[in-house]
Amino acid sequence: MRIYSDKAFNISPPHSLLDKYVLFYNIVFPKQNMFVEHYTLMPDACGTLSLAYNGKDILAELWGASVTPTLLGAEPNQYQVMLLIQLSPYGLYQITHCHQAEFADKRMPLKDVDKELFNSLCRAFETANNVTELFSMCDKILYNYMEYCVVSDALFFATKTISDHQGQILVAELAKKVGYSQRHLNRLFLMQIGMNVKSYTRLVRFNDVLRHIQKSPCFFAALSQQTGYFDQAHFDKDFKAISGVTPENYLKYMSDFYYDATEVSTILSSRRE
Repeated sequence: MRIYSDKAFNISPPHSLLDKYVLFYNIVFPKQNMFVEHYTLMPDACGTLSLAYNGKDILAELWGASVTPTLLGAEPNQYQVMLLIQLSPYGLYQITHCHQAEFADKRMPLKDVDKELFNSLCRAFETANNVTELFSMCDKILYNYMEYCVVSDALFFATKTISDHQGQILVAELAKKVGYSQRHLNRLFLMQIGMNVKSYTRLVRFNDVLRHIQKSPCFFAALSQQTGYFDQAHFDKDFKAISGVTPENYLKYMSDFYYDATEVSTILSSRRE
């Protein structure tokens, strides 16, 4: 392993073909006690390819779509460097062609799923001379998996529609827009994302809430109305059901949680202060 730095890097892939499936590359060089024991990943329906180097071995894993909070804790502190390739909700299906419900909320050795991808990414991780070169090598490796689209056009349209509505859309309404029955649409989401439509829309709305809280914390009564909840009681109940904590505790201990790729560097920098 040749790469070392004291900074975290976060970059989106340059190729238009890739950015549909790969949200960003993030490389982190953990310091002692950088990650606290309660550090938790918030669910976001996205899969991740993770490579971590402990000074001796490379641990390469596939993380399925996150449906529930994942307690990562202080685990990253044992690594010298971590590379996280954050995928879009259907990016993992494009790479693996496997039923995504099999991967949801699981961490699996990458070599058990795709040995060729495992070998290619590990080779890049071992031989790259700097971060820029590593990201470029990852681009080339992943590009081969993106050239022929296997994700359904209906899924592209459905997820975009959900995103445009910030998750505030009924499954029946979405099914009409897509032109599928609700049952068929649920099968499509389970196959290519790893969860049913209702769970997916719920997570999209939840992450929209988190973005609001991160940008400008406000009264939860107003935020619940803004994000389409019936009242604050429903907002509080849904927030805790998804995240495991109340909105008030999330706001109070926000630095113990990670929810959005664009915030990684900011969060890690705050840990060094």
